Amino acid sequence: MNNEASVLPLDSLQPGELATIVDISGDRMTVNRLEEMGIRCGSQVVVKNQNGALLLNVDGRDMMLRCSQAVMILVSIASVFPVV
Repeated sequence: MNNEASVLPLDSLQPGELATIVDISGDRMTVNRLEEMGIRCGSQVVVKNQNGALLLNVDGRDMMLRCSQAVMILVSIASVFPVV
């Protein structure tokens, strides 16, 4: 098993993959808005569905995110969980 974590944009995750947010890029207003939604470095995120927008679970809360926002968020993959 490889212990090195892969870092990639959030929109690259497949449904069921668990990851940790490691960086958020973009203008200050967008980053602030994402943080207000609970999307911040250190948060655990699971992609539940990808269909135009992403249905995510971030630290236990479900939310939708535009793909244009998801590309600004870098995550480190942890593991794969069944999608509920």
